[in-house]
Amino acid sequence: MDLDGNSFEVIEDFLPKQTFVDLSQRISSSDFPWFWGDAVADPKDTKNFYFTHTFYSDSSIKSAAFNSVLMPLLNSLPNGDLYRVKANLFVRQNDKLTHGKHVDLENAPPNFHTAIYYVNSNNGGTLIEDKHFIKSEANKVLIMKKNLPHQSVGPTDEKRRIVINVNYIINELPAPGGTTVLD
Repeated sequence: MDLDGNSFEVIEDFLPKQTFVDLSQRISSSDFPWFWGDAVADPKDTKNFYFTHTFYSDSSIKSAAFNSVLMPLLNSLPNGDLYRVKANLFVRQNDKLTHGKHVDLENAPPNFHTAIYYVNSNNGGTLIEDKHFIKSEANKVLIMKKNLPHQSVGPTDEKRRIVINVNYIINELPAPGGTTVLD
């Protein structure tokens, strides 16, 4: 997969069916822990909220669900070293909310990528550069360079929109097993 500086790629049916079903059931379970987020992309935005679950940040695993939920997804992504991985849950609203435009890491290295994995289908999605709308469809992944400004768009049709956001640095040399954890 070769992405230039302003490119993105959308892959449908990203994981094998049973792998997707297992991941979806785990992260959608009422036992899966979610944590309140006061602001989605702009800390000054006090009107919007969401729930998050951090799997990996600051060079360490932060979630007991890392292996059971994430490894099948990480093993399917291009080879790279993790920077941050978190799941986001947006609840249904009466109006379609478009959250603040952002990039996931300012001043990131040129081989920094973001993968957004859509866990469930709904009418929300990701808006890239104010012109490309990627609809949330279950088992689809959007892979883009960090320098693409994007926004999350919340759902109005389903109770929730769940995505897994993977930030990673692409390795120059291929290695078996997909994305790896930084030590």
